[in-house]
Amino acid sequence: MSDRFNNYDDEVRKLVLDFENTVLRGETQFYDVDELETIIDYYFEVNDLEPLEKAVRYAEQLYPDNTDVRLRRAHLMIAHEQFAQALSVLNTMREMEPENTDVAYSLGVANGAVGDSKKAIAYFKEAAADGWMLGHVYSNMAEEYYKLKDYESSIRCYRKAMENDDCDETTIYNFYDVCFEAGQLERAYRHLSEYVHEHPYSRIGWYCYGCVQRDMSLYEEAVDAFEYAIAIDKNYTDAYYALSHLYELMGKQPMAVSTLLHTLDYIDDRAKVFRSIGGIYFRAANFETSIAYLRKSLEEQPLDAEALAMMANCQMDLGDTATAISTVKKALNIMSTHPDPTMPDGNPEVLCLAAMVYDAYGDFYMASELFDQMIVTDLCTEPHCQIYTQFLFNHKVYDILTQFAEQSLEIYPHSPFYSTFLAATYFYQNRYNRARKMLPDVLPEMLADLCPEIMNHPLLGPLVGKNL
Repeated sequence: MSDRFNNYDDEVRKLVLDFENTVLRGETQFYDVDELETIIDYYFEVNDLEPLEKAVRYAEQLYPDNTDVRLRRAHLMIAHEQFAQALSVLNTMREMEPENTDVAYSLGVANGAVGDSKKAIAYFKEAAADGWMLGHVYSNMAEEYYKLKDYESSIRCYRKAMENDDCDETTIYNFYDVCFEAGQLERAYRHLSEYVHEHPYSRIGWYCYGCVQRDMSLYEEAVDAFEYAIAIDKNYTDAYYALSHLYELMGKQPMAVSTLLHTLDYIDDRAKVFRSIGGIYFRAANFETSIAYLRKSLEEQPLDAEALAMMANCQMDLGDTATAISTVKKALNIMSTHPDPTMPDGNPEVLCLAAMVYDAYGDFYMASELFDQMIVTDLCTEPHCQIYTQFLFNHKVYDILTQFAEQSLEIYPHSPFYSTFLAATYFYQNRYNRARKMLPDVLPEMLADLCPEIMNHPLLGPLVGKNL
């Protein structure tokens, strides 16, 4: 089990444990306001809301008029999604202390939470004026620009956040993520290279540097970056999974598997490790071996709906249709009767895998219903969307495919995957001019495979053929 104080110094550990052994047990203990702020901030950072509420309430009893304590009450209201109450408290404080940049920062957080990004940005700019905690200020500002789809301003603010010592790991990852969405991989590569040079022991820096190298197909460099991240922190689970996925992209399946097996010495979630290895063999069409590892996952966690849904796909591919349908029903039942609180709309991976089984079974309507449920989940990923796009194309649901792919291109401009499917779809809809506009971004071989008729078109055929 990991130590919950791993990233905290001894003073924080002592204060929190002392608070838990006295106040939380009903005893009275004196703390100065700075000590209480340290205790409260710890509970905020680890998102432990019950002792957090008690800590804030205790601070209010001792220091009812202290500005910092009142600010933390407002922050707790935001955590509980009591936005109107938080804004009321903060606006009152604003009237009393109009120059207080901490209040301005908190107003930025609250307005961002209610969806008023422009007002939030204005408050964050005001908060930045005192030069304090700029990593947090610029990171929050970047997030609001991202919500407005102003990627250039978002990237610029994340860069400013990265220049400050209080920059956290989420900021580094979000910088990479926004650059990826904006199609600015070279820019991410350049800045992350500078960042790891200046912060050679930053595990997230090396991790994100590896991600952008992978996205640019610089696979050997990416291997080195992920291995640096693991060398810095041998328990860094994300780096192991990223390295395993990279080896899979490189066609080095045994290395992908051995990387994950190595994590069994360091992490607690053994079920995920075995399920992930099962996924490697599933994608390699080695269904018997995949099932063997998925069974290991289920031995560790019998309610592993993802493992069951993947196993159902393996069984379907092996021709055991009846068992596959029975297995996928178990997976869906587990997902509904034992919901993951972090996935209130359902697990998109389970929904996607289940839809694939029903599609192979020939039940278009059940598959379509599951894909529809998958799409509305916040955690639906790009690979899920691509599988859904393929499903719509295979069943000639061109109207929905066109709408979905066009929306996807707004998120991933010039994506060769969506451009290729749109070109083929437009062709089959006799919308030849629209198909032609897609051609600069398509994958020609993929397009010729999806839509062989396009090669015989007098205008479009030669345009596709010259790039084959």
